[in-house]
Amino acid sequence: MSSPNLAPRYFYIFAIGYATSLIIDPSGNLLPYLSVFMILYGLAIGFRSAAGKQFTPVVIFVIGVLPFAALNCLISSNPTESTLKWFLWLGALIGMALMALRCGAKLDEQLVKNIAPAFFIIWAILALRGNAIGDNAKEKAAALHLSAFYANLVIASGMFIPHKFWRVVVVSIGAVGAVTSGSRAAFLFLPLVFVPGLIYYYRIRFSSAFFAALLIGGLYFIVQNESLQALTFGRKGAEITNMNALELARKSAGGREALREIGIDYIKKQPWGYGYGQSIDIVLEGKNMGSNLHNGYLNVATQMGLHVILVYFCFLIWLIYKLFTDQRVSRISRFFTLSIITCVMLRAVSESFSLFDLGHPASFLCIFLISLFIIRSNNPHKQFV
Repeated sequence: MSSPNLAPRYFYIFAIGYATSLIIDPSGNLLPYLSVFMILYGLAIGFRSAAGKQFTPVVIFVIGVLPFAALNCLISSNPTESTLKWFLWLGALIGMALMALRCGAKLDEQLVKNIAPAFFIIWAILALRGNAIGDNAKEKAAALHLSAFYANLVIASGMFIPHKFWRVVVVSIGAVGAVTSGSRAAFLFLPLVFVPGLIYYYRIRFSSAFFAALLIGGLYFIVQNESLQALTFGRKGAEITNMNALELARKSAGGREALREIGIDYIKKQPWGYGYGQSIDIVLEGKNMGSNLHNGYLNVATQMGLHVILVYFCFLIWLIYKLFTDQRVSRISRFFTLSIITCVMLRAVSESFSLFDLGHPASFLCIFLISLFIIRSNNPHKQFV
């Protein structure tokens, strides 16, 4: 029997666990254990609830991923760790897909309505820690920066709450949270976050190609406009000239460009990737700056290779096209999925985030929504309009 509460209950538990773990240990050392628990929990409830359902789409997708996973493990600088990472990611994929099999098409509105509060919980805890209860300035800044991402997700999901009053309240709080978070990227990406919800409510006739052009064009305008750069991503002109490479990478848009060049150099040295979960050393002026390239797409390319990032891009393009055109899936489900995916794609431009990042509930939700869409769009017997 279909249940609209299965997925929201799972993400509520994940959200509370995520927020609690960050309160206990702001450094994030507890998050890997939480992710493993949620993967096992998702598999347990997925197998229990999907008994007797059609598993074919899930099996086909897993089989399609396996060759990429096997090759990545073989060339990895640490095959054992990469194999474990792939097992966990495939476990998350299977668990989310099995949960998706339980969700009935007529329950989309209730499902969508119940997802937004999960993101709201995470944002509220991060914002509280960033503004009040953080132990030091560094922890507060890190919490606020992460809260910006979840503020945008509150907007992306809150735009689809059926009740107008609560929709306005939740979206307004999310917008204020994004603007006041201190994250310049989150602030400037804000208009693009609203686009899928506005298309849905005002029934604007956008083609998938036009939406992609709007997204790419908007990003290009943001990155290339010097006035906006000064307002958002970083510094320009003489201020950058006077920075050393270390300061540049930490504080400016130009620093992100320096990090991109380092990432591209690593890709040129080993186009097949260094292995899932394997970090690279970023060294500027003789100082090790860790392994964060501040770009999710570069992270995928360096860890998994050019062939995987190419497939990843093609999959996202195909997904956007299908979300606009496939009438077998309810409109609210399609545009809600598009809204969340848009938010995640924007996040990946300025931070190391992708659908392979198992440290965030947002990744699990994306995998769940994509699985839900693919399963429904391949059902030949029903029209879920």
